[in-house]
Amino acid sequence: MQHPFLATFFLTSTLLFTQAEEGPSLAEDPSTINQHQSRPTAQKPWANKAPVELRKWAKDNLHFKLIGKRLISEDENPEWAWFRKSGLGIFLHWGLASVPPADGDAWAMVWNEHRAKNNLLRKAEDMFAVADTWNPKNYNPDQWMAAASQAGFGYAVLTTRHHDGYCLWPTQHGEWDTGEKMNGRDLVKGYVDACRKNDIKIGFYYSGPNWHSYYKLKDFSHPPVGYNYKLEKVGKEAGLVPLMGGGQLPPELAKKELAQSHGQVTELLTNYGKIDMMWWDGNSIMQEKEVHSLQPNTFVARGNIATPEGIHQGASQNVKVSNECGWWWEMCVKAENKHSPNWHYNPRNEAPGNHWTTNTLLTELIRCRSLGGNLLVNITPRPDGSMMDWYYQTCQEMSAWMKHSREAIYDVQLTAPLPTLDKTQNLTTLAQDGTLYSLHDQEGKILINSIAKPESVTLLRTGEALPHSFENGTLSLAVPKEKQTELPDLVKIILKK
Repeated sequence: MQHPFLATFFLTSTLLFTQAEEGPSLAEDPSTINQHQSRPTAQKPWANKAPVELRKWAKDNLHFKLIGKRLISEDENPEWAWFRKSGLGIFLHWGLASVPPADGDAWAMVWNEHRAKNNLLRKAEDMFAVADTWNPKNYNPDQWMAAASQAGFGYAVLTTRHHDGYCLWPTQHGEWDTGEKMNGRDLVKGYVDACRKNDIKIGFYYSGPNWHSYYKLKDFSHPPVGYNYKLEKVGKEAGLVPLMGGGQLPPELAKKELAQSHGQVTELLTNYGKIDMMWWDGNSIMQEKEVHSLQPNTFVARGNIATPEGIHQGASQNVKVSNECGWWWEMCVKAENKHSPNWHYNPRNEAPGNHWTTNTLLTELIRCRSLGGNLLVNITPRPDGSMMDWYYQTCQEMSAWMKHSREAIYDVQLTAPLPTLDKTQNLTTLAQDGTLYSLHDQEGKILINSIAKPESVTLLRTGEALPHSFENGTLSLAVPKEKQTELPDLVKIILKK
């Protein structure tokens, strides 16, 4: 039997090593995330660069979330092929931050100048207090997942523990969980069972940082400038510990906090059967080899692949570089409340015009696939456990679209080079057999250069032939206005062999 001191030392050393390997914290304040700027780039920075040279360029010029930690070979890891093939995941931010007074923004308890000026701050204890009364009475993950499956979502990621540290299952490690506050109710199990029933791959989000743990010792500002848990300015000289890394609790407390987190992740990976994905935030609690000692086939996404956050980081020019470097990538993005930073539920998420349309969601999916990546779209359950009405309407519309157009999304090539941004500005996916699927621009036009002569050019939705011209390797056509719908109308282009 391992000595308790050695076990604790091993856990602490593991976390420190993992954080050092990852570099910057994987979590960022959503109110400031779009302020990051990549260095100016050449028109096509990937052109004429070997992948190894381009990877060096990317590390010097792009946001760190556009950088993959390592190259992944599908031949060596066939158990992860589902991830790239599925292409579309649903991100479920749900927990204490979904409940007022948080108003959807978990970071509202963290001081920054913007929140202070706009009266957006909430005291930590006020936000933590919702755990005493929160008990979602309309929790129906089976309904969520049934709709998601019909709509073409292949996997889901649930916030099992967000930065507030509250566990959505009755953990035996700590006392800040549904075991203490919901009389043992297990919200994670309901989610897992619903995913399996509806053939959705199971992903667990887990936040390394735990703001609730020893919160009176922590600096509730980011970057830390010295605000205590009451949001009182006490200055850096107070010696408060940063919320998101860069400092340490007193050694004995740090060991207890780490051992608790390690025990919780162990529960997640042993108590619920096969888990398909781990999605770390802030920092990873386990190294990949330890995850695989518990779940040999779990795909560790965040921290291994490039994970641009939002449209700003996930701009086409950026993710094209990630793809050309050979890194797998997944863009995580909010589908709602586009004018606010919250990733959890806020009533504004349901306001007309304040969430993605089905057309926007499908177009973003096509864009990601045309550039070799995945789309993980955040759609927020309400505090009571029900899902927003617009979500079900969107899933119905997506389901109808998938019946005629899914072939352009799922069984496509993802390894560079891909045509989008090289041969065409139209979002264009490439099937394994060389068939092209292209989305017309706002004027209905498609222009693709440097390709073989088409054997057929048809509207994918109906199969009808479309007039086109082909000269000197360039295909040009326009989809007539009367043949366009409110959803993406892809053109299928079969090239002569």
